[in-house]
Amino acid sequence: MFRNRTLWGLAAWISLALPVTSVILWPDTWWPLIFLAFWTLAIGTLVVMMERRIHREHCERLLTRAQSSAIKTLSHHRHDWMNELQILYGYLRLNKPDKAVDVVDRIRARMEQDSRISQIGVTELASFLLSFRTVCDTMRLDVDIQDGLYLDRMPYAAEKLSKSIIGLVNVFRFRAASPSGGENVLKMAFYRQADELSIAFEYEGELAAADSVTEELARCVEGIGQIDQGEEPAEQTRQARTMVIHFPLPA
Repeated sequence: MFRNRTLWGLAAWISLALPVTSVILWPDTWWPLIFLAFWTLAIGTLVVMMERRIHREHCERLLTRAQSSAIKTLSHHRHDWMNELQILYGYLRLNKPDKAVDVVDRIRARMEQDSRISQIGVTELASFLLSFRTVCDTMRLDVDIQDGLYLDRMPYAAEKLSKSIIGLVNVFRFRAASPSGGENVLKMAFYRQADELSIAFEYEGELAAADSVTEELARCVEGIGQIDQGEEPAEQTRQARTMVIHFPLPA
């Protein structure tokens, strides 16, 4: 569709050859100039209207996509809360208050986690982290954010930092292999030290092409951060990796 519109717009501008030719053929008369002026105005108006329509349709598609993503995220969260409530209800029916308290504490921790993510200060990153469960079924992502940490209040280029963090998560996401037992889990902890922002990664699970993971992570933070490699994976199918990404505060 976009190609057809582009060709149509190009054809409209090429059609100006007709009034231009009339000006060349009859240079001493006034009507070819008027014809050229009106034709140019008409073509210009048509092209502007077409560009506005294309822009409006593009915005509508983006809005529809965002709404669909939001609905999927809310539906997934509702499903998770319903599961927790059913477990809680079961423990209450069985008169096991200690187990019920554990479920309530788990629900509260999840709510606090989601609240901190939503207030992290970078919309793109918050949306990615909150909706992660709806787009990835091979790895669970647990996020811990230091109380009072807001990325938009730190002296970083928010968009660049957000893309780097999303890229780091996606390295594990796209390498996570379907586990033969248990599940793949990536834990992230955001915290600020005196002169830098640090993000601790702890991955446990199965990875495809695991030997090149560190190199790919380094490309994600090239120019703005550095990797402190932690524990090396054991020689077994199930692998554990720990590392800390340091983002020094700009001078």
